[in-house]
Amino acid sequence: MRNFKYILLSALLLLSLAIEAETGQRGRPNVKEMHERKWQFMMKEVELSPAEINEVKPVFLNYEKAIWELHEKDREFFRLSRERKQGGAEINYSELNDKAVNSEISHAQLLKNYHLKLRKLLKPETLFNYYQAERKFKRKLLQNMPKNMPPPPPEDDK
Repeated sequence: MRNFKYILLSALLLLSLAIEAETGQRGRPNVKEMHERKWQFMMKEVELSPAEINEVKPVFLNYEKAIWELHEKDREFFRLSRERKQGGAEINYSELNDKAVNSEISHAQLLKNYHLKLRKLLKPETLFNYYQAERKFKRKLLQNMPKNMPPPPPEDDK
């Protein structure tokens, strides 16, 4: 579970940094453009009929938007916490821990709802390939990260 948290937080951080690197700007990346690039990449990887594309794309965009909004809320919450700490204010670590866990739970709920919608629209094999394409897109994003990033923390062998 501990490794999962590190992997999830690292993936979110790397994804946001990759988006920032892709846009070449600090601050708010062009989220719609990134979602469109992801969709185009996935459509090259997965063979969907035109009817499937018309049904799946809105589900995909709604999921991506919901995930991004969750990520933005989390970023803002943790940014404010860092600012309070830097200002010498007392930090409520219990609240931070609860927020981190609740965020993971919310992410899992969004993923489950996404999956339930997609499995009504796609055959199991096609859905498997669709998920593979999503993972491949994330891997490619991470591979294109700037090379001057610090290495990830070592994993525990527990």
